[in-house]
Amino acid sequence: MKLSAIRWLPALLLSLSAVAAHAGDAPVVSQAWARATPPGVEVGAAYMVIEGGGRADRLVGASSGRADMVELHDVTEVDGVAKMRGIEALEIPARGRVELAPKGRHLMLMGLSAPLVAGQRFDVTLRFEVSGPQVVTVTVRPATDGAAPQH
Repeated sequence: MKLSAIRWLPALLLSLSAVAAHAGDAPVVSQAWARATPPGVEVGAAYMVIEGGGRADRLVGASSGRADMVELHDVTEVDGVAKMRGIEALEIPARGRVELAPKGRHLMLMGLSAPLVAGQRFDVTLRFEVSGPQVVTVTVRPATDGAAPQH
């Protein structure tokens, strides 16, 4: 190894360790899934688990080639009636766990390009305020998996 390369080695190692440490700050997404949709239905929902990284973040949006629009939604019950509403962002606490699940927070897929069919997989790009975009793969489960389709 040449002397000039040896001089740069400590700086290179320091840079690589900084990149590795920063990677631990991003949220980790797992268990991404959606229910199959009947023919002619142009809306669906995607669910997942988001584990916060080393610092707090916010999920501020999402997109997918499978839908014209993807929005963050939440379902709340008021006087025994479930109400769904769009939400601007979803707080992801550092080292915390946020679950997007039926009858709660979820990604609403609107303007589906085709029905979601059990066994298919498709990508959704999540946009985090701090850590930036992250592509996750969603697996489509049968509509009969669990309860009747719900958003």
